Amino acid sequence: MSLIYINDVSATLEPLPFRYCVIDNLWSPGLLTRVRDEFPGPSDPRWIRYGDPEHEEKLEGPSRMFGAATRELVAAIEGTEKSIREAFGLPPMVLSTEGGGYHQTNPGGGLAIHADFNRTEDGLYRRINVIVYLNLLHELPVGGDLELWDADGPVAKVSPSFNRTLIFETHDASFHGHPKALQGSQPRLSFAAYFFTPDRPENYSGAHSTIWHPRGKRTPS
Repeated sequence: MSLIYINDVSATLEPLPFRYCVIDNLWSPGLLTRVRDEFPGPSDPRWIRYGDPEHEEKLEGPSRMFGAATRELVAAIEGTEKSIREAFGLPPMVLSTEGGGYHQTNPGGGLAIHADFNRTEDGLYRRINVIVYLNLLHELPVGGDLELWDADGPVAKVSPSFNRTLIFETHDASFHGHPKALQGSQPRLSFAAYFFTPDRPENYSGAHSTIWHPRGKRTPS
């Protein structure tokens, strides 16, 4: 195992089921509180809404919804690029929130186990996911843990606790999701941004959209 250092905080870079790390208290709590406050209400028409009961039921908030604190968080994530690429042994990367940004899953929703799209329309290759969790301890929804899978099933779980950051490499087998229907009254809140490279990965086998794990479908409420 190796270590990753970001903003004078260190964490173990775990090798399985794919390389990832979990870092607590990486960001200013005040900043993340302001980001939470900028989440639009669930009826806001700007949300991108996913309502597929087999794969994903969630809200996605693109950059046009971001407030000043959220843009500050994006800049802070972008500032981690050098530390992340050195830890993962990657070439220089660029940050994007396309497909990311605000993520809100309401009670009853969920996200089936999947590997993400691997190339943008303008030819950049997706290499790293950064997910910042925003649920306070008394708001943690039952069923909200993110599961990391290998070919056979779950290997690790990450609770979406406030100021917990998950960083992981993305490729055809980086399967993850939270397929259990959320229980209780609290939504699951997170913010996601992704690093891309113009350089083609060594294991690249062609462009693909989301790959759904055959055993990781949504579990209904």
